Amino acid sequence: MRYTALFLVLLFFEAAVLQTLFKPGFIAPDLVLIALISRAYLLGRSTVLWAVFGGTVLDLMTDTVGLHMSLETLSVYIFLLIHERLLFRTVLTYIVPGTGVLLLKKSLAFLIMRSKFSFELSPEAFFLSWLFEVGLLFSIYYLYIRRYEQA
Repeated sequence: MRYTALFLVLLFFEAAVLQTLFKPGFIAPDLVLIALISRAYLLGRSTVLWAVFGGTVLDLMTDTVGLHMSLETLSVYIFLLIHERLLFRTVLTYIVPGTGVLLLKKSLAFLIMRSKFSFELSPEAFFLSWLFEVGLLFSIYYLYIRRYEQA
């Protein structure tokens, strides 16, 4: 129940605040995907349904038909494929696939949005937004997931 409430707050915060503050919107930190990656690391394949739900709600709220749902679901599924093949759990089995998936989603969103709209984006802004997401991944691991694993 706590995760559901947190997930809904993150959905509405990302759609209502972050997507409007950052132009173009995909440069905003993807809090929903970070929450999904953390949940997938802890609980496994049931997170794919959360990705479909979260992506659909983001699509409805941001008027991007199918973009978030497909990219969130694909990203979580790829993270699970990589994570489930590893025999042990460490910070690297969370961070390395997580950073790769975040970069993949951000790159695909950039390519799709660039094909639909014409805009210029500096590589520095793209890289800094991705680094911020990686920093969030590290902080979530050390503040929450590590304690959860030790308990």
